[in-house]
Parts: sequence; C-alpha cells; structure tokens
Amino acid sequence: MIKTHPPESQPGVAVHLVAVLLLPWALSVQADSDYIKKSTAAARPSAMLSVAGKPDRIDFNFFDSQAWVMPNGDWQARGRVSHRGMLCGTYELGMRFGVGSSGCNDVQWLGEPVYVTSQNHCNSATEFHQGGDSQPELKEDFARITCAERLIRCSGNCK
Repeated sequence: MIKTHPPESQPGVAVHLVAVLLLPWALSVQADSDYIKKSTAAARPSAMLSVAGKPDRIDFNFFDSQAWVMPNGDWQARGRVSHRGMLCGTYELGMRFGVGSSGCNDVQWLGEPVYVTSQNHCNSATEFHQGGDSQPELKEDFARITCAERLIRCSGNCK
C-alpha cells in the first residue's frame, strides 16, 4: 500500500511550484532592467567652415538623432528616444568619438562614452533628448575623427 500525504502537509511542493512558475518572469525583469543600445555613424562634411576655409565641425547622422563635434572638443547630440510599455525607465543619451575605416569598422575610440541627458520615460513615451559636453582632449585628434557612437542607456523597466 502506498502512503500519500494530504496536500496541506506538503507546503514545499507549493513553494517550489510557485518558484518554478515565477522564474521566467523574474529572469525577464532582470534582463530588461538595464541595457545599452549602440549606434555608430560616419562623419559627414559640415557646411560650417572656419575663416581659413577648413571644416569648423564634423556632423554625424544616426537617422533618429544627430551629433556634431567642434575643433575645440565641444560637442552636442540630440534626438528622440522611445520607450515601450507602461512602467517607467530612465534613459540616458551618451556619445563617444573615434577613428575608424569607412563604415566605422575597427574603430579606435578616443575615450569612454560621456552621458549628457537623463530622462524618465513612461507609458510608451518618446522624449526628445539634447545635451553636450566639452572634451578638450578631442582637439588634438579632431582632424582624424571619422566615427561617432551614440549610446542609449536605460535602467528600470526597459524594453
């Protein structure tokens, strides 16, 4: 004869069942909690020229955002950042510049990303981000800059 115990005397089974059912959800929340979306763009000649007739800035077009860097190391970035879902996430816009081959392959980055905006997004919102920084260390490499990388960093409920 096989002995069985009533379900109420086996609380461990219920706890394990709940844990197994919640595990995929917990892993998806962890996976969505932080991410960085990266996009690179090749330098475009600018219509802005210095008194000497040389380019006075380098422009970059990321389709949904733009950026530029000046010979003194000042730079600006702007664009729309979209959030999916009802719960909120904090999004930051960052940039870095580098030297690479055509199409921005094998890029040697001239520094770590610098994040210049931080905005909270909720309810599937698309928000406009705009910011800039001054990096004097870019002055000596200005003529060699061929690529830029735009980074969107998110924390919270990110999708």
